[in-house]
Amino acid sequence: MLAAGLAVAGCVREQQRPDTVDPVLANAVLTSAAAQVQRCYRSPRIARAGKQIVTRVVVRLNTDGTLAELPVVVGQTGITPQNRVYAERMASAASLAIIRCAPLRLPPEHYAQVWQTFELKFSPRAAA
Repeated sequence: MLAAGLAVAGCVREQQRPDTVDPVLANAVLTSAAAQVQRCYRSPRIARAGKQIVTRVVVRLNTDGTLAELPVVVGQTGITPQNRVYAERMASAASLAIIRCAPLRLPPEHYAQVWQTFELKFSPRAAA
């Protein structure tokens, strides 16, 4: 699974790919995916403390860029006793951004190697 690590306003992609994939190509494709999803992200109206929560979501796509399954939240960091109440809303906002943006427009020739399954990290603080 490829993850997406570039701070794009609200959506970050992290790189983790097998050695067989050209890292420059993977970076370009996943940066494109993150940018597309970032445009669909709507930060929930919550206290500033809630925007410290970073949400990681796994995305699985079909060859045409449609969702193969609903996005899966695989983790959150930055949760404190003061902002814990906002964690679910931040997770929902991240998942909804992916759903809103589908289908993603990515190069079909790199589907199996780069973007069939990848992870996006939503960091609203990076958007500020």
